[in-house]
Amino acid sequence: MLAAWRDSPTRLREDSASEADLVAAGYRDRVLTELAQNAADAAAKAGVAGELSVRVLDGRLHVANTGVPLDVSGVHALTALRASGKADVEQVGRFGVGFTAVRSVGDEIEVRSTTGSIRFSRVATLNALHDIGIQVPDDLAAIAPPVLRLAWPVPTTPVTDADTEIVVHLRDDVDADALLDAMRADAPDLLLELPALHRIRIADAEFTSTVTDLGTDGLTELAITQSSVPTESGGSAHHSGPARSGGPAPGGRVHSGGAAQSGGPAQSSGTTQRWWQYSTPRARWLLPLRDGRPVATVPDVLRAPTRSDEELSLPAILVADIPMQPDRRRLLPGARLTEIATGYADFARALPPRDRIVLVPAPGFARSEADGLLREAVTTELRANPWLPVCPTPRAELEPSALDPSELEPSELEPAQLHAFGEGTPTQAPRTRTDTPCSIPTRASVFPDLTPELAAILADITGPLVIPELSGRAQQEKLSVLDVHRLGPAALADLSSGLHREPHWWQRFYAALEPFVVDTVTAEELGALAVPLADGRLVTGPRTVVLDDQLTVAVPVHWARLVHPDATHALLARLGARSATAEDLLTDPGLRDLLEHDPAGPDTVDAVLHLAPFATPEMLPAWLGLLELPDETGELRPADELLLPGAPLAAVLEADSPFGTVADDVVAEYGEQALRAIGVGWDFAVLTDPDPIGPDHDLDDEHDWWDSLSADPRELAAVRDLDLVDENRWPTALRHLLSEPRTRTLLTDRDGYTAWWLHRHAHIDGIALGRLRHPADDEFAGLLPAFDVDGIAGPDLDVLRPILVRPDVMSAELAEELLDALADPSKTPAPEVIAHTHARLAAAVETGALDPRELDLPEQVRTLSGAVVDAGTAMVLDQPCFGLVVPPERLVAGDTAHASALAALLDLPLVSEEVSAEVLGTGRRTTWAADPLGVVLRQLWSPADTTGVLVLHDTLEVHLRGALSGTVRVPWWHTDDAVHVQVPRG
Repeated sequence: MLAAWRDSPTRLREDSASEADLVAAGYRDRVLTELAQNAADAAAKAGVAGELSVRVLDGRLHVANTGVPLDVSGVHALTALRASGKADVEQVGRFGVGFTAVRSVGDEIEVRSTTGSIRFSRVATLNALHDIGIQVPDDLAAIAPPVLRLAWPVPTTPVTDADTEIVVHLRDDVDADALLDAMRADAPDLLLELPALHRIRIADAEFTSTVTDLGTDGLTELAITQSSVPTESGGSAHHSGPARSGGPAPGGRVHSGGAAQSGGPAQSSGTTQRWWQYSTPRARWLLPLRDGRPVATVPDVLRAPTRSDEELSLPAILVADIPMQPDRRRLLPGARLTEIATGYADFARALPPRDRIVLVPAPGFARSEADGLLREAVTTELRANPWLPVCPTPRAELEPSALDPSELEPSELEPAQLHAFGEGTPTQAPRTRTDTPCSIPTRASVFPDLTPELAAILADITGPLVIPELSGRAQQEKLSVLDVHRLGPAALADLSSGLHREPHWWQRFYAALEPFVVDTVTAEELGALAVPLADGRLVTGPRTVVLDDQLTVAVPVHWARLVHPDATHALLARLGARSATAEDLLTDPGLRDLLEHDPAGPDTVDAVLHLAPFATPEMLPAWLGLLELPDETGELRPADELLLPGAPLAAVLEADSPFGTVADDVVAEYGEQALRAIGVGWDFAVLTDPDPIGPDHDLDDEHDWWDSLSADPRELAAVRDLDLVDENRWPTALRHLLSEPRTRTLLTDRDGYTAWWLHRHAHIDGIALGRLRHPADDEFAGLLPAFDVDGIAGPDLDVLRPILVRPDVMSAELAEELLDALADPSKTPAPEVIAHTHARLAAAVETGALDPRELDLPEQVRTLSGAVVDAGTAMVLDQPCFGLVVPPERLVAGDTAHASALAALLDLPLVSEEVSAEVLGTGRRTTWAADPLGVVLRQLWSPADTTGVLVLHDTLEVHLRGALSGTVRVPWWHTDDAVHVQVPRG
């Protein structure tokens, strides 16, 4: 080499510049990296677990390693620029140009080996040049001569337990502590990148790697542990060299039981970093672990195998076998990067199903040209291979391990199966999942935020469906990168059309869908959801169906879209299904139309009688009675013409009533409650109409009742078939009406049809109820008989008031009844009853309720004395004072306000028209307020006029003329202008 430099000064310049370039650019900051690569190659070639030890003693950097010691080819590689002694392509860089990196920290380097040692020295090289007369030009003084071209043998040996030791005399400008700190930072990466290395010791810090086989399709776990090594006297760690490990050679470095055993000094406990790694033909891929689960790595660089300057954004660390430029910082032009992605999908398939999506590159910009190519390559690899975990298909087609865990007993589930569904210990190692269904991503679908419940239902109708653990919102971007088809609510609604499933399946389907309906948009998208009906049909759209959550069995309701009870769910109501009670279904106009055309249809009969027990009978329409049922002879008859066996109503009906008895087998099948609800008789039936428009309900005398009303009724409720009651059985019938709450209530409605009809048409002992008075009412006592029926008293009797005589309602019939009673000498009413009765009659005439011309008047009248006299001898009292002078046997009294009306009714004269009176004497004129007697009389007596003139007489007499004549002494008298009073004597 000295001769070459002597003969060619240009050669010296070239070699100096080349070494300087490598030191300043290509291998800057790579001292430990390059020496670690050499150590890894030596260990691999020797078949031992590689160990590397770094320390600084007395200004010298000592880097010792185990493995194949220095040989002749190694010396040639060290002294030749851009040449290497590597023969094995798997070696990374043993004693190649990378060794130049030591020049960045020192000019005096020794390579000590058990087979011999050499020294590189800048000073020695300068002296050798000087000895042969070569002068270094001034412009090369900073970089010449090249230090690593001339080697001198030295007698030194490596430290104990090391096969090779590199000793670099650090230049004065090198900070040894900073250098060691940088090496400590690089050590974990080097153990990750160089699997041949097992341990790296940097001063007092030791880094150990352990590889554990996870038993899952080639997946292993790499653990790198950092611990502290005890120091001597508090200084730097001092030891002779790397500890010899009793661990296996590289070919057997996989350990099944945790960390590898290591010799050397005792270690304190330290921190451990873990990765899951997978090897493909051209690369190793690693995922860091956090809490036992793999996570995407932070943006990294391509490692080939050590760190380069090619920035990457892949989710996994890539250690690749790829041609690099000599300084190993950049790819060689033409390097086939895309081949590295081969097998990447196998890595994904080896991961637990819930963690596989971590390997998908997140959408974003590439960090370099190489990154862009690799991202596209791994994405293509993932899209084209089956690895994406999908939900199991139905039970019959899968092993038990693919079933929904909720359907298995805990003893039936393997830990790996639990892990696949997101259960089990999160830090446990994955196990082989050969039974986990996988799909090519482009053939799979995903439903965002899929739940296990919905997954179990959809798996057999959607095709490959991404498992719930990978269907969250956080994974949607990555699934879109893979071109996984996204399913929405509208797509599920479309898929449901035409499905043939049991009703319980649909209920589970709705229950699983319900959590996803969080807004009106989702509800609209599910508008085409299929719904099974109770009659076996499958229809589209919840808005077109009705729900009845009271039903427990399917009822074949053909007139309405009734959801099958086993499929009923609250979601349908949220999507627009109308909630319908049994009353709603049984009042549906469609049912009425069906009954009018086919009242005996078996499905209709079955549906109506199954719905009836769930309805409130009072709310059901009378036309349900059109439903035809067999009677005891087998003949079909409308339900409202049938009675239940043993019905109490039968005991009060006429012998020729049109009712039959329903067949016993019908009662046994459907029950009395259902039959009574639709109109089969037990006791009196009640007809209801919430919106009556006229007297069209087939009730007896309904038109007359309707005409008697002042306004059309808002609703109608009436007891049916009252006209079929036997005339002699009304006491029993009334007791029945009082015993049932729904008929009892109708008795109290004085304007209702029931009370109206009973008031006019029902009879007790031949007397209409409307002519019987309540025993507690004395107004017509002595004129009309009191109601008296065994078993009806107290509150029951009070309920009947509206159907008995009503003093405040004076009809022509009642007026004639009262007038005849007044003219009947056999009756003995009290004078007050007589006066009140006359007053009622007169008031009715006054108001127009009675027209005297329409009444048949008797020849005799009842006077105030109670005597029945010929009408030609009686007069109507119209002024109270005449009652003091006219005999009561001739007076017909009511109230003075309606005296004229009473006179017109009875065709009698008024007293004031037949008799005139004159007050005798003048008396003493005063006022009510001025005289003490006036004040007292005003309080006690209250005459009609107590504000006018008061005339006091010692003796008050009036002289009568007309029908009566003579002079009569009276206590008081009323004239047009005054009230005359006789002063009491005392």
